[in-house]
Amino acid sequence: MAKLSKKQPSILNWMGTLFLYGIPGVNLIFLIVSAIFAKSASKRSFAIAGILLIVVLAVLVFAAFAIFPDFFNRLTEAMRNVVHPVPVGEVIPVA
Repeated sequence: MAKLSKKQPSILNWMGTLFLYGIPGVNLIFLIVSAIFAKSASKRSFAIAGILLIVVLAVLVFAAFAIFPDFFNRLTEAMRNVVHPVPVGEVIPVA
């Protein structure tokens, strides 16, 4: 069995990284801290790639809102006017 070097993150370490990466809000803070303080090059590269991905996606979302504002206005208006078939809190009898 191959022995892990000190700089190579373990499986459990990667699982924790992916868990923190999946929590909205925490992920960006975690990635910035990892990019600055990570001891292994693979973790640092992963953090930088994650930050770049978040920035690119944010730019694309803002561009979509800027280019298609009428579409998003109509979409939100349509979502406000959805008629609910069953009022909230009403119990539906089961036959």
